Parts: sequence; structure tokens; C-alpha cells
Amino acid sequence: MNLERMTDRIETDRLVLFPYTKENLALFNTDLAAFEEAFGVVYRGEELDYLLTGFLKRLEREISDDPENYLYFTEFLIALKENSHVIGSIDFKYVPRDGVTEVGYGMNPAYTGNGFMTEALTAFLKFGKSLGIRKVRADTLKDNVKSQNVLKRCGFEFTEEDEMRFWWETNL
Repeated sequence: MNLERMTDRIETDRLVLFPYTKENLALFNTDLAAFEEAFGVVYRGEELDYLLTGFLKRLEREISDDPENYLYFTEFLIALKENSHVIGSIDFKYVPRDGVTEVGYGMNPAYTGNGFMTEALTAFLKFGKSLGIRKVRADTLKDNVKSQNVLKRCGFEFTEEDEMRFWWETNL
């Protein structure tokens, strides 16, 4: 893993979280093999279907439009230190309003059940607090018990529900 190239990275015992920047996201979007070589990682994250690739193209434009605040809405890739596999991602969904934002995350199902997302979210919340975020919200589908358990382990509390989702929040 090429840690020197991973600016604004967050490290835990088993993981490295590093954000897409304007430059590395452009490389990821155009040449995944070159991205993997440049950063010394192997992408095993969420499936790169048309929805995710469309989102990443849009994210590239958004980062260009607001480079000063990109850490609040870019994706941070989650990589395993032991084998340099990128297994998922995590992000704040928008620049905080009055110290409040939302978090989202996803992981390749092959890596669930090992505490990786709990470890990543714990570190990410600590990072968010250092940025001045005071409260973080999250939502889960009602049947996504694994994600609900991650949130509970990270100190989130249930706040409300709608037809499809449960909403959670935690104070930092």
C-alpha cells in the first residue's frame, strides 16, 4: 500500500481509510488498474455497477466545484492493511449544517461480519469530530439488521422511521 499517496488518510489497527481527491478519483474513473498500481491496492469494494459509476462521475464534478469542503462529501475508501484490498467506502453526505451531517457506508458482502465497518465508522466519527462535526445522522433500510448493529455499536440511537427506513443519530 502506498501510504504516502493517500492524503488525509485515517488509520486504525487493521484499516486505512483514504479519500477520493479530484486527481485520484479521475484516475479511478478512467483507469482502475492504474489507480490500483499508483496506490498499491486491489479494488474489492462495492460492485461497480452503473449506479455507483454514475455516482463516482458526479462526485468527481462535485469535488472540482467545492475543493475546500471535499472531505465532507467525498468517499473514503476502506482498505485492509493486511492485504491492501479495498473492501468498501464511507462518507459524510454533505457539508455540515449547524454542525450536523449524515454518514453513509457500504462494503463488499464478502467482508462483512469481521467488525471492519464498526472499526471504520468509529475512526470516521472521531475524524468528523476533529473537523467540528457535532452530530451525525444515518439511515438504514428496515431489514438491514447488520447496518443497524454497526450503528448501535458506534453509539447511534434510533430516532424515527418512515415507510422504508429507520433513522439514527449520535452526538460527537
